[in-house]
Amino acid sequence: MEVIMKRWIVILICLFISGCAGLGDYSIDLSGNYSLLRTSSHNITIAPKSKNGEGMWDENVIPAKVVEVGWNEDYIIAKQQAYPNEEYFYWILNVKDEYVEGPFILNDFQKKIKEYDITNLELKLVEDIQ
Repeated sequence: MEVIMKRWIVILICLFISGCAGLGDYSIDLSGNYSLLRTSSHNITIAPKSKNGEGMWDENVIPAKVVEVGWNEDYIIAKQQAYPNEEYFYWILNVKDEYVEGPFILNDFQKKIKEYDITNLELKLVEDIQ
């Protein structure tokens, strides 16, 4: 009976630990002062780092749910999956001027990318860059 009890305790501890909020959270530094932030599976955003302290971010500049991102020294581009209708929108963040444009539908986004001559920048799945 004691062995069975110990097994149940181990199983419950494993379930508790794997179900804790925050275990899958992370941030990825992008260009300039910006980071990709994941605070849940549906809350993946882009925000500038706060000047108030380490590990702090200011208000989001690209809202959830960011599903793809690409960046270089000058620009951050992102694909956002909007909730609840799950449409996709696109964003362009000018890192140097700290200026965000969007949301765009794909056709308008492609036109802006050509206009700004940032065609060499590729969107990558968020899961692939973490």
